[in-house]
Amino acid sequence: MIQFWQGNDCCSTDNSILLQRESLMKQFFLLLICLSLLSSCNDEVQKPEKLFSKEQMVDMIYDLTILEAIKVNNPIFLEDKNIDPYTYIYKKYKIDSLQFVQNNKYYASDIKEYAKIYEKVQQRIEQNKSEVDTLLKKESSKKSPPISKDSVLKIKKKALKNLDRERILKQ
Repeated sequence: MIQFWQGNDCCSTDNSILLQRESLMKQFFLLLICLSLLSSCNDEVQKPEKLFSKEQMVDMIYDLTILEAIKVNNPIFLEDKNIDPYTYIYKKYKIDSLQFVQNNKYYASDIKEYAKIYEKVQQRIEQNKSEVDTLLKKESSKKSPPISKDSVLKIKKKALKNLDRERILKQ
């Protein structure tokens, strides 16, 4: 997962880009909730034949949210790999689009439970974001400090002494 975020210039420490991504994810959440609310206006939603657990729904929505955020922020990344977010989800979880829509509609019919699902997704995103931020800070702190002229001279002197010792030992 870390390579995924760090590879191909899709990760930036620029705060404005991070804020923009968070804003887009929130907008995506709101859009899904609104669509679900509109579709759940029927009297009663039937339970799907193959009902996914709430945790499976959290996993699917999380993956879909991440893929959609990548699609918005770096569309070339997914295009180069020929990845469609929804097709990827269907293959990964071995489901079809109808199963996903039916389950999404079923869970959206109970707005309190649906909100809990999205809260878990949001928590996971925030947790992963903080983990990535921590790793990025560690990576940036691993960069060596600039070398002064004095330290370069010391290194050269040590290297010369080592060479002189080796020459003496060879003789």
